[in-house]
Amino acid sequence: MTAPHPTSPVVDRMRDATARSTAARLLRGAGRAGVVAYREDPDHAHPVLSHGLTAADLLVLTLPAGSLDPATSCREVRLRLDQQAADPRVRVSTASLHALAHLRLMDEDEVSAMSGLGLLPTEVRWSADAGAQVALLCLDRLLLHDPAGVTPLSFADVVEPPCFPTRDQEWLCRDTVEQLGAEGTRTVVDAVVEGRQDGIVGPQRPTPASMSGLAGQTVLADVDGAGCTWLQVDTAGGTRTVFVPFPTTARCPEDLERAVDQLAQLAV
Repeated sequence: MTAPHPTSPVVDRMRDATARSTAARLLRGAGRAGVVAYREDPDHAHPVLSHGLTAADLLVLTLPAGSLDPATSCREVRLRLDQQAADPRVRVSTASLHALAHLRLMDEDEVSAMSGLGLLPTEVRWSADAGAQVALLCLDRLLLHDPAGVTPLSFADVVEPPCFPTRDQEWLCRDTVEQLGAEGTRTVVDAVVEGRQDGIVGPQRPTPASMSGLAGQTVLADVDGAGCTWLQVDTAGGTRTVFVPFPTTARCPEDLERAVDQLAQLAV
């Protein structure tokens, strides 16, 4: 089987599926978030303690106590959500989601009511209980930056379930994929790079200094329901991403185990 042409419908479908899934996972609490109240203080990014979607699919986040003046409860902000590489040895961002949004700080009574009804994501509720400021964000258009480029998305199009893996499943999924082993991983990734299996091969880019010690290795960047993304770090100072799709979409940890077993059979 030869790899599809970069503009083929097969590749377009892969890119669309992974972009939507990545955006959905980031909105539901994965990654690291930050907001900038760009009209008030455009040079200062406020670190976000936790974020996620309420039961009504509204984006909610928490900020350290005193970050924003409650007297000005509504403000315009830039939101950024960064996805980090799955391999803990790699401290680079593999994707980022950007949006302009209207932020509204919630008062204590509103937070208490939503928490009591079980409408807040668990980590947001924990932060709120510890005294963090809680805010709701209203947004529409999103931009996802990933190895495939920039993808415009609608908020409404990426908040529908199912979403796999969830934030609390990421380590389990990483461990499941790592069962392929170094040799199996190289075989699967090389099959895509050489055009023997479908997949997406990103452009070669200079290897970040933080990854120089991984030269000659293939490291896991992301596990998604549609497939896995690896970083192929060569010994000549270049790194490229390689997306390897699963034979069948994984929607739960058990599906992922079966999908990884199928990849392992391809690697034999």
